[in-house]
Amino acid sequence: MPTTSLPDKPKPYRSALWARRVYTLALLCLFGLLLPLLSHLLADSTGTLAWLIDLASHWQWLFLLGLVVFTGLAYWGDKRWAVLLLALPLPWLTASAPAPTDEPQAATFSVASANVNLHSRNTQALATWLAQEKPDVVVLLEVSPAYAAGLRTLREYPFQRIVAQDSPFGIAVLSRHPLQRIAVIEDAQGIAHIEAQLQWRGLPVGIIALHPMPPLSPHYHRVRNAKLTALAKQAASSAIPTVLAGDLNATPWSSAFSGLAQLGLHRASGLAATWPAVLQGVLGLPIDQILVSQHWAVVARQVGPQLGSDHLPVLVRLVPALEK
Repeated sequence: MPTTSLPDKPKPYRSALWARRVYTLALLCLFGLLLPLLSHLLADSTGTLAWLIDLASHWQWLFLLGLVVFTGLAYWGDKRWAVLLLALPLPWLTASAPAPTDEPQAATFSVASANVNLHSRNTQALATWLAQEKPDVVVLLEVSPAYAAGLRTLREYPFQRIVAQDSPFGIAVLSRHPLQRIAVIEDAQGIAHIEAQLQWRGLPVGIIALHPMPPLSPHYHRVRNAKLTALAKQAASSAIPTVLAGDLNATPWSSAFSGLAQLGLHRASGLAATWPAVLQGVLGLPIDQILVSQHWAVVARQVGPQLGSDHLPVLVRLVPALEK
């Protein structure tokens, strides 16, 4: 018995279907770039929706690339789609407020932060980078006991407080200056952060090293946001210039940053991605951040090289804002 095959779809049909998919993807990328605004509106919400929107809002560089690609493809079918390119500045406009900047000066207070990865054992790459950049203070995350042994050999950083753990929440502060009033504070999950003070050129400086639990659920999302807000209030109530550094498991587009600027805590580090390190600062997430109180101005910020971790380090150079 002869069989008949269905006729192929006409080319205009396939072209229209392809165009609709491109248009849809362009609009989805535009929506993704608007998610930080929605996430901040839901900052006080404790529900699953706010958590999911916040998780999606982190991927601004991916949404930006998608908008460029799919709007470019849509443009060939209808030039009116070029209007979507007006949204290109959104990642810079919706990020948390940066700290003020200043001109380079002879004396700067520099702070580095690096998630060194729990499974890392060799501190040589870190030591080489520190010898080159010479930060005053170094905050390290995911410090294992084996890695801590290498840190104790860094002669340029004789003042150390290390809380090494065989878990992702080992933490350390290394300093060129004597550390004072050191406190290791554990939260309800048993995750420690470090608070300390030091003297820099006669100026008291507060240091907070932080690595909160990743927002793996709405509960941990709330815990992370509440911890950042509490520390921002603490810094705001103090007359001491303060620096908070660490792997915050939040990007500057996250609701975790909502209200921090109003409390006086601003972003000193940039928007370049720090995780995963394999992407070399492209399309990933800038979750390694350094925040500063209103007492500071930024003269330089950078993302450092690979140190054998899945994160890239960050470094900022600061001057007292009163010197502006």
